[in-house]
Amino acid sequence: MSNIITRLFELVFLPPGGFIFLLILSVVLIRNLQTLKRVLILQILLIYFLTIPVTNYYLFSFLETIPALSPEQLKGNKADVIVVLAGGIRSYKKEYDGPDIGYFTERRLRYAAWLQKKTNLPLLVTGGIEKGGVREAELMKQILIDEFAITGRIFVEKESQNTNDNSFYSSKILAQHQFKYPYLVTSAFHMPRVLYSFRKHNENVIPAPMGFYHNTMDFLPGDFIPNSKSLWENYLALHEILGLFWYKLSK
Repeated sequence: MSNIITRLFELVFLPPGGFIFLLILSVVLIRNLQTLKRVLILQILLIYFLTIPVTNYYLFSFLETIPALSPEQLKGNKADVIVVLAGGIRSYKKEYDGPDIGYFTERRLRYAAWLQKKTNLPLLVTGGIEKGGVREAELMKQILIDEFAITGRIFVEKESQNTNDNSFYSSKILAQHQFKYPYLVTSAFHMPRVLYSFRKHNENVIPAPMGFYHNTMDFLPGDFIPNSKSLWENYLALHEILGLFWYKLSK
């Protein structure tokens, strides 16, 4: 039920569904033509600002505040395990004739595999969304073995349905095996919400963000031109900002 409520919330408040919802409300509720024109102008501005790269820059700067691990940090901390959060699963891919990991899961696994080869630490993959009879974490483990040639221990957490679940069920496995200083591997924009959840159970977690979107910007004319890529990236950022706010509100 909570996942259904979350999806409805996203549909109403996040683009592109939010744009459609506002337009429908405007047409149905506003009878005065001048008021309708003003509201539509505001909506045009909203659509514009949520489809330009400049907005990406500011939204991701709010989220991506933790830098990537440096070579010095890799050598100097107490990490004893690598935790990798799932980022989606697809029910069917023609070229694989079955389920496949999503885009963000693939990127996180690649960095986690690189990190494992640098540190020789065991891995814990966490994600319980099921598609085609396969759960995220099960598929993640298989890909780490088959495609990234990981030979060390890989623990599987396959009950979680969201970030809070990831932290709860993963922390149980970590405690069971006496791991105290886990690296947390997830997308840089997702890290604030992940840390907020995991630090409820373990204050010693070490963020290992990857896949940064926030970069330097020259503020050239092209940065003010709307495009679909910026809309998608702004959706990701807003999703995380609202998600973090919701987690803190419902604690």
